[in-house]
Amino acid sequence: MTEGVSSRPTVLDATVLSNMAYLERVQLLQELSRPVTTPAIQDEIAAGVTSYSYLENAQNAVADTIPVVTLDEPTTVLAEQFANRLDPGESEALALAESKDGLIVTDDGAARTLAREREIRFTGTIGVFIELIDTAIITESTADTWLKQLIDETAFRSPSADIADFL
Repeated sequence: MTEGVSSRPTVLDATVLSNMAYLERVQLLQELSRPVTTPAIQDEIAAGVTSYSYLENAQNAVADTIPVVTLDEPTTVLAEQFANRLDPGESEALALAESKDGLIVTDDGAARTLAREREIRFTGTIGVFIELIDTAIITESTADTWLKQLIDETAFRSPSADIADFL
């Protein structure tokens, strides 16, 4: 199995890291249960810093506080199987979540579809907001403001602009 990772990690994808970095709240991802990411996600974030300076927040968090898990051979093979449908970051994140009975945190539609097909637990940015509300780290009003900000200022898509619709 992948060494250095407890079972049932919360595997962070670049989409959620990017959204939280945009909001300047990437540090809140530490409040999730056993957050980790993968080398390909780390590479995606690093590659994006030149075009999106706010990603530096995510890059620093990944370097300093969010563990980057190197995949073992069976998990790497699984990620390679996903590569025909997903990019390298989502492939690694989904493979790690499956191999460790974890939760993948992604807003990527293709990754969520494959997670559903393979019965891998998943959530996304809105799910992170809900978890932070449920643990009293943020208020519903704060989450609502952030959701509206992502919708208004980025390419974030949501079936509703009101966080209350998800609670």
